Amino acid sequence: MTRLTGPGAHRLPCGRAFTIVEAVISTVIVSVMLVAALTTVGASRLIQQKVAMRNRGRLLAESLLAEIVQQAYDDPSDPAVFGPESGEQTGDRSDFDDVDDYHNWSQSPPEDKNGVAIPEADGWQRTVTVQWVDPLDPTQSKSGETKAKRITVTARHNNMSHATLVAIRAAHQ
Repeated sequence: MTRLTGPGAHRLPCGRAFTIVEAVISTVIVSVMLVAALTTVGASRLIQQKVAMRNRGRLLAESLLAEIVQQAYDDPSDPAVFGPESGEQTGDRSDFDDVDDYHNWSQSPPEDKNGVAIPEADGWQRTVTVQWVDPLDPTQSKSGETKAKRITVTARHNNMSHATLVAIRAAHQ
């Protein structure tokens, strides 16, 4: 079907054509959808990175905490000293033999107990605090011997905390 637009005018098809307005609207819709999709992918990637950092921090903190809780509650030779005894302050922890030797200990980058660097741990730091606590309420710190110590290990990457783990170590009766 054709129509004429005036005397002697050319014939134009009556079928529907793709107009410039429709092309612009389609481009805008596709652009908005693309931006939304890329934003979602970016947010997903950021969350994956945060989860990976948290998991890495947790593994670093868990390995150190496991090492500490395996130590004796008190030093076998001098139980009256809280913290590292003389000769145990060499920078590494190979001579640490009781829980409170780790008090205020920090290391960056992390190493195992024998001083071997942990792979892929650049930029990480592990810190430890050990405190006497009330055995009936381990959230309450005490200034003297209580037969219970709270061990807190924190793993940080570039000064941002990613994992903090706490354990209670009690003296054997």
